[in-house]
Amino acid sequence: MSYLFDSSSPQHSRDRRCGRSGFTLIEILVVMGIIIVLAGIAVPVYGTIRERSNKVVTLNNMRQVTGALITYVGQNDGDFPMENIGTGETWTNAATPAAAKVWYNVLPRQLGSKGVGDYATSPRAFYTKENLLFLPGAKYPSSDKKLVAPLFAFAINTKLQRKDASNVKVKAKQSQITHPARTVAFLEVGLPNEKKSSKVQPKYDGSSKAAGKSFVERYGGLGVLTFLDGHAESVSVKDLLTETGLLIHPQSRIIWTRTPEEDPNVAPPKQ
Repeated sequence: MSYLFDSSSPQHSRDRRCGRSGFTLIEILVVMGIIIVLAGIAVPVYGTIRERSNKVVTLNNMRQVTGALITYVGQNDGDFPMENIGTGETWTNAATPAAAKVWYNVLPRQLGSKGVGDYATSPRAFYTKENLLFLPGAKYPSSDKKLVAPLFAFAINTKLQRKDASNVKVKAKQSQITHPARTVAFLEVGLPNEKKSSKVQPKYDGSSKAAGKSFVERYGGLGVLTFLDGHAESVSVKDLLTETGLLIHPQSRIIWTRTPEEDPNVAPPKQ
């Protein structure tokens, strides 16, 4: 006697399910491979998106401060603000009356924000988005033990303030700037724990005043400069420095000094 087997019967369905209780090793490896590939795609994409977002904030903050600089100069008989107070950029010094007209105090306050001196009692807040001088792409100190002095992610162009015959720096005047659309106002600068953009650069120190030797690239080989007409540009360190670490001279597209004829690498001759 022969028996016909009904493959559609409930019993057969139960048997078929019982015979396949989980994934095979090959299927698991395939799934893991897909996850790894997707992660490999997602991580760089996320990094690019975050980098672009950081750059938008940088451009916005630096343009605001540059606009405040232009306004300040126009309201102060063409005088530029002080680049520092010359006694060390500590929280205590930044909060003194002598620092009231230093750029990092007077310009943010002019815009209704806090100056550096206003963070003297809460330095950690200086490294947050509430601070107009904060740039999210910069690698600020993570330990409170390193908060002994303010570190700047962008700085004023120090080459505008030239030493006189007595070796004393004299504030620049608006009337001395011959090409404002090509003259640097502010530049992104590196912090001590950031990788140098060029091997010819000295170690970064996060100073409030700087020039091309302190420039940092935070956006895929580019960093931001702002100019005295208010506009901003993304440039590479190669646009600023020679292979020996000097600022490019003769100056043409990017000017650091009051006039392109001045050599930004040497002090003006004594008179």
